[in-house]
Amino acid sequence: MYDYRCAACGLRLHIDTIVLVEAAHLIPCSESHDDNPRNGMALCRNHHYAMDRHLIAPTPDKVWKVSKRLDRRLEGQKDLIELNGEDIILPSLEQYHPRPEALEWRRERLLV
Repeated sequence: MYDYRCAACGLRLHIDTIVLVEAAHLIPCSESHDDNPRNGMALCRNHHYAMDRHLIAPTPDKVWKVSKRLDRRLEGQKDLIELNGEDIILPSLEQYHPRPEALEWRRERLLV
């Protein structure tokens, strides 16, 4: 679906069985009991962790939003901040695009 590509930064590495992206639930499976691909996206570990900690969020507008708590002057946060307003890298088949309500769930939980 995502062709082994991070939906945030575009990182793609697929050599034999080595893949650097993982499935990330939008609404956690512990809450939704939903393993449907439309309740998730492929993310590298850094962006998966940042999303799960509500520092970044994909939105129904299909762009990334970033928490205002991040500070571009601090080492390591600038890359996350630069994601703000960038398009989500989506699967080519629309039937696998994330559900709008799952994206909204994430947007609502973004740290302000």
